[in-house]
Amino acid sequence: MPADVGRTAALLIAVVGTAALLAAACGGEPRPLRVGVVVDCVGVNRPLEGAELAGAELPLVERGARVRGDDALDGITPARISGRPVEVVRGCTELYEFSTLTAEIRRLIEREHVDVVVAGGSGRDDMALRDVAARYPDVVFLPVVHGPRELTLLHRAPNVFRTSGDHAQGVAGLATYAYRTLGWRTAAVVTGPLDAGWGERDAFVAEFCALGGRVTSQQQPLPFDARDAGHIPRDVGGVAVFSETLFAPVAFLDAVAARMRDPRRIVVGPTTVDDPDVLRLAAPALVGVTGTSFLPPAQRSPALRSYVRAMRKTFPQVPADTARADIVLGYRTAVETLARALERAHGDPRRLPASLAAITTDLPGGAERLDANHSAVVAPSIVRIGRPPARGALPALTQVRSVPGVDQSIGGLLAPALSPSTVDPACRRAPPPPWAR
Repeated sequence: MPADVGRTAALLIAVVGTAALLAAACGGEPRPLRVGVVVDCVGVNRPLEGAELAGAELPLVERGARVRGDDALDGITPARISGRPVEVVRGCTELYEFSTLTAEIRRLIEREHVDVVVAGGSGRDDMALRDVAARYPDVVFLPVVHGPRELTLLHRAPNVFRTSGDHAQGVAGLATYAYRTLGWRTAAVVTGPLDAGWGERDAFVAEFCALGGRVTSQQQPLPFDARDAGHIPRDVGGVAVFSETLFAPVAFLDAVAARMRDPRRIVVGPTTVDDPDVLRLAAPALVGVTGTSFLPPAQRSPALRSYVRAMRKTFPQVPADTARADIVLGYRTAVETLARALERAHGDPRRLPASLAAITTDLPGGAERLDANHSAVVAPSIVRIGRPPARGALPALTQVRSVPGVDQSIGGLLAPALSPSTVDPACRRAPPPPWAR
């Protein structure tokens, strides 16, 4: 073959090869959206690892992914959302180990090249997540648990999207119910000495006092001790108990029930109602007591029942009570919201942040919508605690009412700069929130 003919043939082969590569790049498989899911694999929450991962995987299984083995820990195949493959990359952390969480998120971003981070833990872990998010503005961060209001109000990172409410939002409407229906005019408040209890306390006190009620006693026992119930004034209208996961007030609640004698004189927050272990143990003392929950009772929520059925079918090793646990449901809520936002974005990751910011959902315990700070506007439920059907069983909850449209300001009662702390809030008359008008 002459040299010039050989050169021409080689050039044609190169051109054809380049054209084939361009065609593959333009019309081939799109790059997967990689979702880093950080779960508890060591420490006190280690038993929840599989359930947390199951909650995160379920929305993707419902969109075509398959479980690789017998349980969630075996992983899933990629799902496909609006033509975009979606992969889960598992991360590992330990409750309250902020440096571990930070290092693991950085590993997922820098080595695994994830586009989205879904992380749980505790409310205090949320603050570490927020600080890491500021370093990676092109990555979407979805915290899982109900955490401190500061996450989206103080030094907020615009790439953080909270799909569940903060601590304070969970008690919205409870003070109005105590004042208007239970007839309280004075209240004692007992608070767990960490951010969950402080947040619930601040919202309750602000709403109760806005209506004209008076808070005559505030306590922060550490830890909750049954003897502390003796410090509650006997002549007070009622007592509000806002606990904290680390300091489950079971014996204390028993003593409060004995002291107050009437369940209409006790209210509790979601740190009691939404924790299956605390509620199960404290249930005999709480029969007839009113509380609040981020979730509607199962019998009033087809969406919640559908979720529990799907978890039971897909991950039978996760008990129904565990599936409804706040943190497990939070993983599902975050990834389901992400999936719906990606559908709205037609599978385009570049449009994902705008789609998340504009999303509305009907998810139990999730956001009705996100506000301008990318934080959930929620609809907590006021519930009455029933008698447990058997010793050690969870009691039935009856919904008294739903409180829609609750934002982080609690209807304008809490200032954006407020950071709940050990300082007892002042009791002030103010314009009541919308649900109390």
